[in-house]
Amino acid sequence: MLNVLMLRHYLKISTRKYAAMNNLLEDKKRPFFWLFLLNILLILGILTSLAFLFVNQERLFDSQVNRYNSYRLGDALRQSDDFLTDYCKNFIITKDTIWEKKYWNLVALREGKLILEEQGWSTSILDSMYQMGFSEQEFTLLKEALGKSNQLIKKETQAFNAAKGIFLDSVNQYTIKGIPDMDKALQILYDKEYLFTKKEVMEPIVRFESLIESRTQSTVEKNREQGEHLLITIFVAIAISILLSIITYYMIVKRLIQKEQLSNQLQSRNKEQACLYKISQLTESTPKDIKHILESATLIIPYGWQFTEKTCCRITYKESVFTSLHFSESEWKQEAQIYNGETSIGTIEVFYNDLISNRKESPFLKEEQELVEAIASLISNFHERKSYLQNLSESNKSLKKEIEAKEKTEIALIEKEQQLQFAFDVSNEGIWEIYHDSDVINFSERCYSILGFTSKSAELDQIVFWKDLIIDVDQEKALINRIKEIKNSGLHDSIYRIKTKGGQYKWIHTKGKAVAFSAQNVPLRIVGTMSDITERMKQEEKIVDAILETEDKERSRIAREIHDGLQQTMSTSLMSFEKVRSSVDFEEQKIYERFHMGYQYLKKAIEESRTLAHNLMPKIVSDNGIVAAIESLVSAIQPSSNTEFNFDQNILENRLKLSVEMTLYRITQEAVNNVIKYANASKCNIQLLKHSDVVLLTIDDNGDGFVVDQKENTFGINSMRTRAESIGAYFEINSHLNKGTQILVELPLK
Repeated sequence: MLNVLMLRHYLKISTRKYAAMNNLLEDKKRPFFWLFLLNILLILGILTSLAFLFVNQERLFDSQVNRYNSYRLGDALRQSDDFLTDYCKNFIITKDTIWEKKYWNLVALREGKLILEEQGWSTSILDSMYQMGFSEQEFTLLKEALGKSNQLIKKETQAFNAAKGIFLDSVNQYTIKGIPDMDKALQILYDKEYLFTKKEVMEPIVRFESLIESRTQSTVEKNREQGEHLLITIFVAIAISILLSIITYYMIVKRLIQKEQLSNQLQSRNKEQACLYKISQLTESTPKDIKHILESATLIIPYGWQFTEKTCCRITYKESVFTSLHFSESEWKQEAQIYNGETSIGTIEVFYNDLISNRKESPFLKEEQELVEAIASLISNFHERKSYLQNLSESNKSLKKEIEAKEKTEIALIEKEQQLQFAFDVSNEGIWEIYHDSDVINFSERCYSILGFTSKSAELDQIVFWKDLIIDVDQEKALINRIKEIKNSGLHDSIYRIKTKGGQYKWIHTKGKAVAFSAQNVPLRIVGTMSDITERMKQEEKIVDAILETEDKERSRIAREIHDGLQQTMSTSLMSFEKVRSSVDFEEQKIYERFHMGYQYLKKAIEESRTLAHNLMPKIVSDNGIVAAIESLVSAIQPSSNTEFNFDQNILENRLKLSVEMTLYRITQEAVNNVIKYANASKCNIQLLKHSDVVLLTIDDNGDGFVVDQKENTFGINSMRTRAESIGAYFEINSHLNKGTQILVELPLK
């Protein structure tokens, strides 16, 4: 572009001088006639350009209006889909027929069956599409969006009928009447197929808008460029007209003086133009090597100066030097710098040789200095363009590699995500994640569906939603209550019970760990899973039940053997001791004391064996129930203990499952024995309370207490905990030094 401008500049100068010289040779009126005619032509050109500019602006305005109408049509289709969905949902929830009326009015409005011009609708969407004059591709996208929208209308029609109790028969006709089913109606509007179709409606609209934007932008840019060219043409024509007027005046005053000067200079200007033109052609092709350009330029440049035979040239470029034929330096020299931006990278030097050395004035013309500077500018421009294109090519290659690498990374990431999602779908686990800068847990939809809910159930308040589902005694272990601890440690692993939507309880296992850290090793993102382990816990419960059942059978067998064998033997021995004592007189006191001691130990052994047999298999539990068994236990130990035992219950004569009653009795028995042996308590309260969904057993005393962490793994405590967990109950023990001990067993009623 710079080459062309320079050539035009020199051609204009040459043309003016040539025209001026011819005008001096013509009649005096002739130059003025041609100048006047040229001004008229310029004015006509200006008027024509103005007319074209007016047409251009009208086209620009029409393209903007067309873009606005296109966006309006796309927005109308998008908004109508959203309104139809909202009307359908409102009807299902409120049963108000006004929403159904609005729904079908809007459908009729879209199809052109109902005309509401005050709302901006005068034709159907399809007719509007025909009138807009879209391209085939744009029209296809809008029809695709409209078709997807009509699929949504079919789904919403099915939801309307489900809410009314009308369902499809085997031939897809609404002939089956039944009970209105709001859940099914809402499920239709929230299932994956409906949401996916709704998403598909937006995709062709977005692509349509993109095509409209691209086409309109191209039209706008084209019209704007034409308008700019027309304005430039007008301004140039005005400038030329003014310039011609100035030239006319100048020619009148100076034509006689300049006649000879113009005649002499015309030949020199032709040489300069020819030289500049050849250099311009040489530098026009960017792929050429710059060294080839410089070598050729040294041969061309001497022909542009007035004394061609005495002219020689030297071009210095970076570390390379190029010279013309028969080069030699002299005192007469012209030079110009070759620049790369603002940095000089070379020099063009032109010398005159074999001239008189004592000349007072330089033999070079002013135009020759301009010529050498113009040549330097052409070469500088060539160098800059070539450097720019090389850098651009390298940047394009680098960018292409980066794009290819990024595409490969994105494809690999998508594949990994799909594999991970498939793995979680197969394993029936939900996913959750916590970010360090947020106090909200992001649960996947699977976390809610495990319990029979959807993510919309927790939209109002996530924390309240989850806390309401978790049993009170499990609150401390629950994921929702340990957010701060998890954000600090980056780890979580807990098992607890949660109530389902159907009112049942499930065992839930939540675990996770940090997957992203800051530079200070602070967890930034913690990801984990939520799984339903109810079946596993049931299996473990069955195993423990079997173990305990086997243990109880063994206890029963041992108790029977003690009762039927050992006790009978010892009772017979006691009777023998009675006969000996009644028939023999002991002469020595020492012998009598030994006999009496053996007699007393035998009686005590019989009593202890009876107690042992009773403790091994208390028949009162199976015969009379847990309440009677605990009352009997308290009555038996009260006389011989310094602790006052109180027993409260609300079960009365209601019986629990035998394995449950036996387990609760064993826990109570173990706890009471611990109170007697270790607590030094004055009071011990036992409570067995049944509520609507849970049975609570508590044993608390005011004794010495202990540090739970030090005694938690003892045989007695582990035995009580194992028995509680075997029936699916929650076991907790709380104790503090000198503040007593409390044991809590909580059994959900399934």
